[in-house]
Amino acid sequence: MTRVRILIVDGTATAPETASTLEGDRKEVRVAGSVSEARVKMRDRQPDVVVTEHQLPDGSGLDLLRSTHEMLPVVVYTAHGSEQVASECIEAGVSAYIPKDGADAVAQLRETVTELSVPDVSGGDDGLSEPSARHILRAVDEAPVGITLSDPSLPDNPLVYTNEGYTQLTGYSSDAVRGRNCRFLQGPDTDGESVARMREAVNNEETCSVELLNYREDGTPFWNRVTLAPLYEGEELTHFVGFQEDVTEQKEAEALARQRADALREERQTLERVLGRVSGIINSVSHALVAASNREEVEREVCSEIAATDGYTHAWMGEPQVAGSAMTVRVSEGGTQQIESGSSADLAGTVFERALEQGGVIVPGTDDQVPPAVAPGQFDATAMAVVPLTYRRTTYGVLSVYADRAEMLDRRECEVFEAVGQMVASGLNAVETKQVLTADRVTELGFEITDSSFPLIDLATRVDGALSYNGATLEDGGSFRLFVTLSDVDTDESFDAMLDSCDGLKDGYVIARRDGTIAASLALSDRQPFGELAEYGATLQDLSASGSSGTAQLHIDLPVEGDSRSVLSTLKDSYDGVSLIRQRDREREPQPNTAFTTAVADRLTDRQFTALETAYLSDYFEFPRPVSGEELAESMSISRQTYHQHLRAAQRKLLEEFFESN
Repeated sequence: MTRVRILIVDGTATAPETASTLEGDRKEVRVAGSVSEARVKMRDRQPDVVVTEHQLPDGSGLDLLRSTHEMLPVVVYTAHGSEQVASECIEAGVSAYIPKDGADAVAQLRETVTELSVPDVSGGDDGLSEPSARHILRAVDEAPVGITLSDPSLPDNPLVYTNEGYTQLTGYSSDAVRGRNCRFLQGPDTDGESVARMREAVNNEETCSVELLNYREDGTPFWNRVTLAPLYEGEELTHFVGFQEDVTEQKEAEALARQRADALREERQTLERVLGRVSGIINSVSHALVAASNREEVEREVCSEIAATDGYTHAWMGEPQVAGSAMTVRVSEGGTQQIESGSSADLAGTVFERALEQGGVIVPGTDDQVPPAVAPGQFDATAMAVVPLTYRRTTYGVLSVYADRAEMLDRRECEVFEAVGQMVASGLNAVETKQVLTADRVTELGFEITDSSFPLIDLATRVDGALSYNGATLEDGGSFRLFVTLSDVDTDESFDAMLDSCDGLKDGYVIARRDGTIAASLALSDRQPFGELAEYGATLQDLSASGSSGTAQLHIDLPVEGDSRSVLSTLKDSYDGVSLIRQRDREREPQPNTAFTTAVADRLTDRQFTALETAYLSDYFEFPRPVSGEELAESMSISRQTYHQHLRAAQRKLLEEFFESN
C-alpha cells in the first residue's frame, strides 16, 4: 500500500517529539531544521503533507508555504503563535494552524494530518458519485486562477465566459469583456513575439503557454502566464479554454536574481583583477615584516614593492610630529621624482589629517586639500590613496600610494590597501617591541596639566597643599593605584569626604597622617588615561600637583621609537590645558633582574605582597620612619600583629630568593 510522506520542518528541540507523534503504519516521516533544508528534501522527494514551525532559523513557515506547490497541504504547528501570526497564516492559505500549547494539540495534529493525507481514490468503481455540472461550474468559477472560454466560431474569437478569478486578476468584469477578443489586455510593452505564438497556436488548434506583460483595467502592468488549449466535441472545435496566472512576483524575483548574478559576476571579476595586481605586494610586505630588523627597513621595502608594481608610480611614508600639525617624510620610493627624507609638510586641513582622524583609506576628491609637493601630478600619476598606519591605539603615520589610472584605486583596491596598512602597522609594532626590549635609550616626555578636573589637581586644591608621587601599581581589572604624599595640608575636613568628592578617584585610604602630611593610596577611575598610556609602552616616572597654582606635572619614559604623538593626543583627549614642556632622549636606567622579581612575586601571597609594597612606597624602611606599623596595618584594615606577620614573611621570602639564587 502507498505510504504517506510527511515532512516536518522544525529547528527546535521539539522536532523529534513531533516526528514520533506522527510516525505509524503507512507513514514516512522526515525532519528538516530550516527552510533551505526543507526545500532540498522536497526536491529530492515530494511530501504529501508539510508540518512546519512558524519561526525557523532562516525564515518562517510562510516562506516555505510560498515556495511549495499550491495544492500541497501545509500545517503550521507552532510554539510562537499569536492572533497576528494566526491571521497571517490563514491569509497565506495554510491548510491548518495549530498552536503547540493548545488543548489536545497533539491529537488535533494527528487528526489534521490524517485528513489531509487521505489518498485520492476517485475514479474507481467503488460507488463514489460523479460531481454534478453545478459543482464543476462552481469549482471553475471560484478557482484561484483566471479562466476564460472563447468561441472560435464567432468573428475574432471573442470571450464568452470569464470566472471571478479573471476579474480579480485583471479588474475587468465579465460584462465588460464578453464578446471581445482578449487582446485588450495588451499594451505598449507587450512582447509581440509571444502574441504571435498564441495567434499561431489558435490558428493551428494547438495548446500554447506564454508569459506576457499585460495591463489591468486601471493601467497597472502585470506579468500574466497564459495557457491556451482547444476544446472539442467529438472532432469539432467548440472553444478555447484559457488559464491566466499572475506571475509578477516570480518575474521580478527572476529579474532581481539576474541583476544580482550580474553584479556578483562583475564584483568577482573586479576582485580577481585587484587581487591579481596586489597579491605580489601583500606577499612582499609579509616577507619584509618577517625579515626586517628595524623600522626603516620595513618602510623602504614596502614602498619599493608598491612602486615597482605595474600601474603604481610612487609610494612614500610619513610620520606626524609629536606637537603641532606637521608630518615628516621618512621614506620615498619610485619614479624620477623623490621626496627628500626628513622634509615636512603641514597636515592641518589636508587629506592626510582626515585619513588619520577617520582611520580609513581615502582617495582624495575635489573637496580634499592635497599639498602641491605631494600631489599626484608630481609623480606622473592621476590618482593617489592615503593609507593610515594604525595598530591598536598607536599611529605610525601614513602610506601614500600613487597610480597612473584612477580606476586602479577603486573601492576593492582600497580595501586591500587598508589590510596592507594594518599589516604594516602591526609589523612596525613588532619591530619596535623587539627594539624596546634591548634598547639602551628612552624618550623622556614632560607634560604640564592645568585642567582642574584632573583628579590629583582637584585633590591638592581641596587639601590646599602639594601632592608628590611615591609609586604606582596596576591592579586586576586595569585600575591604576597611586601611592602619594600630601604635604602642607591645612584642612580639618575628613580625607574620606574629600576623596568621595573627587570624580576621577575610585577609592582611596590614608596610610599615615602627622604634622600636616598625609601618606595615601589612591585608585584612579577607569576613565583616567594612565592604563591607556601603558599600552604605548609609557612608564610613569614622576607626578606632582600643586593646589596653590592649580597645576600638575607629569613625567614619563617612552621607548625611543614609541608613539609620542599618540601619548600627547591621549592626554589632550582626557584633559584641557595639556602642554608638552620637555622632550629629550636619554640613557635607559638599569633594568631589574626580571627573573628574580618574577620568582619573588610568585612566592608571595597577595597579602604579603601588599604589606611589603605598602611599606616600601610609604617609606617605612627609612629612618626616621614617617609612618608606623600601626598606621600601615590600619590602612589594610588588619591588626598590627597580623600586618607584621605578613611583612616579616614577605621579607624572609625576598631574602631567601636573593641568597638562594646567587
